[in-house]
Formats: sequence, C-alpha cells, structure tokens
Amino acid sequence: MRCRLLFVCLLVCLLVLLVESKGRNRRNSRSLAVREQKSGNHGAARGNRARVRGNRLKARPGRSLAKNKSKSRRRKLNAAKKKRNAKRSKAAKASNYKAKKTSSGSSGAKFIRVPLDFKSNFVRTTDNLRGERAFLSGKYGISFATTSGTATLTNVKNMEYTCKMTIGTPAQKFTMLPDTGSSNIWVPGRNCKSKACQNHKRFKPAKSSTFVKNGQAFSITYGSGSVSGRLGQDTVRVAGLAVANQTFAMTTKEPGSTFNSADFDGILGLGYQAISENNVRTIWQNMCSQDVISSCVFAVCMKGGGSSTRGGELIFGSTDTSTYTGSNSYTYTPVTVQGYWQFKLQSVSVGSDETSGESQAICDTGTSLIAAPKKAFTAFNKKIGCRTTTSGECWMKCSKKIPDITFKIGGTKFTIAGNKLKLKVKTTKGNTVCISAVTYMETSFWILGDAFIRHFCVVFDASKNRIGFATTTS
Repeated sequence: MRCRLLFVCLLVCLLVLLVESKGRNRRNSRSLAVREQKSGNHGAARGNRARVRGNRLKARPGRSLAKNKSKSRRRKLNAAKKKRNAKRSKAAKASNYKAKKTSSGSSGAKFIRVPLDFKSNFVRTTDNLRGERAFLSGKYGISFATTSGTATLTNVKNMEYTCKMTIGTPAQKFTMLPDTGSSNIWVPGRNCKSKACQNHKRFKPAKSSTFVKNGQAFSITYGSGSVSGRLGQDTVRVAGLAVANQTFAMTTKEPGSTFNSADFDGILGLGYQAISENNVRTIWQNMCSQDVISSCVFAVCMKGGGSSTRGGELIFGSTDTSTYTGSNSYTYTPVTVQGYWQFKLQSVSVGSDETSGESQAICDTGTSLIAAPKKAFTAFNKKIGCRTTTSGECWMKCSKKIPDITFKIGGTKFTIAGNKLKLKVKTTKGNTVCISAVTYMETSFWILGDAFIRHFCVVFDASKNRIGFATTTS
C-alpha cells in the first residue's frame, strides 16, 4: 500500500516537472523572439541612420561647393573694395602732395599754389572796356560817368586772370575769376536757362554724393541786373585741397550779356564775410577753421602779356612769393575796413608831381582797371596829357610817352612805368587806340585792379588784418 502511494506521488512530481519545463521553454522562445525583433528594429534604425548619413555625405559636396563659391565671391568683393579704397587713398595723397611737398619749413605746414591763367594776345574793344566799368560799378553799388548811350554790358573778357576749382564728389570742374572785391562763390546752376549759363559749365547737384541742399535764395547785383539763384553746400577743392561744406550759389538767372563771352564760369569771392551776400562764410575762412592751410593768409602774384598764357599764382596759406619778387620782403599796411581789402593810400604821383593826396583804396583782383575819384582822375589825366571822353575814359596816341606813376603805401613808393598803364583797344570802327588804365568811377576811394597788381605781389593777411605789397622782378 505504501509502495503504491509512493509511486503515485512520484508520478505527480514528474508530471509537475514536465509541465514546468514546457512553460519555461515557451517563455524562453517568446523572449528570444522579442529580443530578435528588437534587434531587427535596432538594426533597421541603424541602417536608416547610415542611409541618412550617406545621403548627407552625398549632399555635402554640393553644399561645400556653394559655400566655396560664396566665399570666393566675398573674397573678390573684399579685394575690389580694398582696391577702390587704395585708389581713393592714392588720389587723396596725390591731391595733397603739392601742398605737403612745398611746406615752408615747419612740420605739417600746408599751403597751395593755384596757377592763374592769362588770355594771350588779348586786345580790348571800347565796348567791353565800358562793359567792365559797368560791371565794376554794379559790384560796388555805384554809377560810373555818363556814357553816350552805351549802358548795356557786352562782355568782360578783359578780366584775364582765372584759376581752376572743383565742386562736389566726384569733382565737377570750373574756371573761376578770383575776386577780392566780392566774397561769394557762384557758378551756373543746372536749371539756369540764360545764354550765359548755356555757354558755360553748369553744376549738377544730383551728380554729387556730398551735395547738401540749402534752398536759400541768392542775388547779387552787377551792371545789367542781378545774378540770382539758390544756395547749396558741397566740398570745394582748390589745387587739390578740400574745403568741406562750403556754401556757394548755383545761378538760375544771369541777365543781360555780361557773362556771355566771359572766359570764366563763375566767381571765386575772396573778400571779407561782411560784404558776403546772405552772410556766407568765405572759402579762406573755412580753409583756416578746417586747418586746410596752416597760415590764414593768401597771396596773388600776376604776370603775363603777349603770347603768354600762364598768369602767375594764387597762393593759399603762405607768403612765399620769392619766385616773383626775389625775396619775401613786404610793406604791410592795416586793413582800415574789413569788408573789401581796404587800406590807406598815402599819395599818387605822375613823375615828380603829386596828383592825389591821402585817400582810401581797395585792392581788387576782379577787375583789370584802376578806378580813381573824380578830382584825382582829372589831375592824373591832365598830367599825362590824354583826352578825357564823356564816357569817363582818357584816350591818347599809342606812341605817347607817359611818366612813371608812383603809389605811396605804408611809407614805401611803388612805381609803375607809365607806358605799362596804356591799354590798347579797338574802336567800333576797327581802329586801334590807347586808353589810360586809370578810369573814373563815382567813388571817394581808389580801386586798384590788375593793372596795378600785375606789377606787385599782394599778400592778404587775414590773421592780422593787413595787406602787404612787394615789387615783382618780372
């Protein structure tokens, strides 16, 4: 009985063991399948990642090529920019070379020599001589002696001395008349329809990157009417040195025929600000305040005649005129009124006889004439023996000899050979006659123009408000 019971227990245990063994096998099989599935998924993911990496690697050459092209373009643009900057730097150095290389001794000293041009073999006519006198009288706000019906201006070609100047960026070139008898800069404007503007270069604001519109109206009176226009600001360059934000006028109207045949496009005013229209600062004031020049002075040395076209120099920032005077020894006299360059003229003599006592005088580079007050004009003509006309001129034969003329300034006598003050002119009938360079204006002062200045270098010293004279050697 016991044996049977033991045998049954043994069978039951074996059955339990068999059941448990089969359960373990199933579980192990399922776990292996899961692991294999997971392993397959991971492998697929790794494959996908590998394919993505492969695709990226395939795409990289294109991207790299585009990036390289972009870098290449940037390098080219930078190289071009450096080249442009180098050119600009070179141009700026070249433009300032003349001023720097002619330094007067002190380190960093800056001055410029502006060549003056002269109209060669010029012969005036009686009409343009009277035209200039009308121009001169209009500039000073006075009338000149009564003429026989020739009040209309013809031209001012006999204002021979001109210089070059530019305005704007890039530079627009102009031929200018340096004028110590006025203080504004003006050039023909783009919208000017007058004949005088059509015959000359006109400033185009839209073509200058540095132009600043002002818009203020401008008007200045000359013999036949007012030159009018608008003000603007821009960079003005004289012989390479730049003056920033210089105010100047662009004309919209130049009436009459005053400037139709002029050898200059506009006026470069060099007087004091006190006589400047619209109270505009002068170019020499800005040169001084912007340290464009190291010394606040300028000098004019005129020469020329016959077939010569080079008429001397306009020098900003220096009094070194030794090329023309042989030395730098000047006679200085104070400026008596800071408007025009006005000073005391002690006397004027013809030969040994004094024809004019102490009076005021103005040094004016904007006219070729010498204008005298009525009393001095009458005494002067009587002494040289010329015939006075109703138009305020004094005619003579070109063969007539004239005594030396002496102007006493600051205690020094400045003498001009009398024959140098005879001007050859052609009449309306084509005849050649000679006229005295000394003309009559209804003024109480003398106006000493190019006929006087041509024989002396003149220093305009704004720092000390004085004017100096030195006799030229040629």
